[in-house]
Amino acid sequence: MLDTLIARLKRRRASPNTLRRQFVAGGVALVALASIVIGLASSYAVGQTLVERLDEELADTARRLAVSLERPGLVSLDRPGFAVETVVAVIKDGAVSGAYIDQDGNLQPLEGHQVGTLRAVEWEPGEPTFVRLLEGHGEYRVMPVTNIEGAQVVVGLPLQDIRITLARLNIIIIIVVVLVILLGASIGAGLVRFALRPLDRIRETASAVTRQPLDRGEVTLALRVPPQYATDDSEVGQVGAALNLMLDHVDDAFRSRFESEEKMRRFVADASHELRTPLAAIRGYAELTKRAGGKLPPDLQKALARIESESLRMTTLVEDLLLLARLDEGEPLTKEPVDLANIVRDALSDAYVTSPDHDWGAQGVDGAVMVTGDSQSLHQVVVNLLANARVHTPAGTRVEVRVKQNPQKTTLQVEDSGPGIARENRKRLFQRFARADSSRARSSGSTGLGLSIIETIVKAHGGEVSLSSKPGKTVFTVTLPTR
Repeated sequence: MLDTLIARLKRRRASPNTLRRQFVAGGVALVALASIVIGLASSYAVGQTLVERLDEELADTARRLAVSLERPGLVSLDRPGFAVETVVAVIKDGAVSGAYIDQDGNLQPLEGHQVGTLRAVEWEPGEPTFVRLLEGHGEYRVMPVTNIEGAQVVVGLPLQDIRITLARLNIIIIIVVVLVILLGASIGAGLVRFALRPLDRIRETASAVTRQPLDRGEVTLALRVPPQYATDDSEVGQVGAALNLMLDHVDDAFRSRFESEEKMRRFVADASHELRTPLAAIRGYAELTKRAGGKLPPDLQKALARIESESLRMTTLVEDLLLLARLDEGEPLTKEPVDLANIVRDALSDAYVTSPDHDWGAQGVDGAVMVTGDSQSLHQVVVNLLANARVHTPAGTRVEVRVKQNPQKTTLQVEDSGPGIARENRKRLFQRFARADSSRARSSGSTGLGLSIIETIVKAHGGEVSLSSKPGKTVFTVTLPTR
């Protein structure tokens, strides 16, 4: 039970302090304050009125008692005209004596300790005062009547009925205040909800925009705040109108960006396509010259070798650009069962031959690991990951490929024990033409497109690629859906 209460309190603490909650809390606080002030003022006013009425009754009792004292004979308090609990006391030379009328209307004498507080009172003619008398009977309102031969005669009426009335009134006021606060909270919540409904629609529109894929491709922001909530009639409406205007500008900017990207993509695709034929011709003529030229001078042989190697590098770059262009255009990939373990084994065999100085290894590729995807594209993912590890790590580096699979996803990891990748380079590493070390990349023939191609192919398969790196351990992780 205690754990449940603590959990509820934590949830309440964690709940956001929304504008609606602030408005409702502020309104309830004002209603509560006004109700409490009105209740206190009402209780005070009623109490004063009741005391004034009691004073009038006390003055009337004092007049009748004074008249009775002027007559010869004994004064009889139990005769008609004197209320129950009426007290009459005589104070002379510090001694106090008196009597009161009990509930049965009988006259009862007062003990000294019951009226002892009367000795300390400084009496003013015609001025009543509050005095506590009669143990168990509470306060009295007492007034001096007359002074006979040095003896001060006083009369008092009980305040008990007034106290009871005020207590009942305070209970009623408390109940009414609580009901008013609850009613005010419910009405205030409804009014605030109605008043902030335009703001809710603005928030929903803004939240829907944040869920749109805005990072690439054609982006159309058709979401807008409804016209009835985007007017100049109120501050909230002005916010809605400003948001719509901002979305219009953003939509125009995205449209311009997409058109510019489309032009650049078409240019790259067309240029790459046009470059394939002359590059192939350059390589062919270089090879033909080397074969048919007989004994060529060393300088010319070196120049032909450079022509051949650079044309090969340019051909690789052109092929990569064409692949990215096709993927950007949304060209569908072939979806068929593919043995990822077999792809890894073939790629590792090529890596052994290409870079025997590296320490290559594999885990989880002994049996078949079937996924659904394009075999050629997935082969390029594995080849690019191994080539990235080979190019950017020194000889003797351990490079290990691990494949794991469960019914939901298949994970391919390539880990190397190289120097690692600087933190500032990790965020842009999957961008096109990005290089962690530009000088080394250029000398090794890297185009800066390998990781970008990996990310594009993996996303086209519905997967994701991630990177973690520190000195001595760099891990690229590719996650693909199993089915």
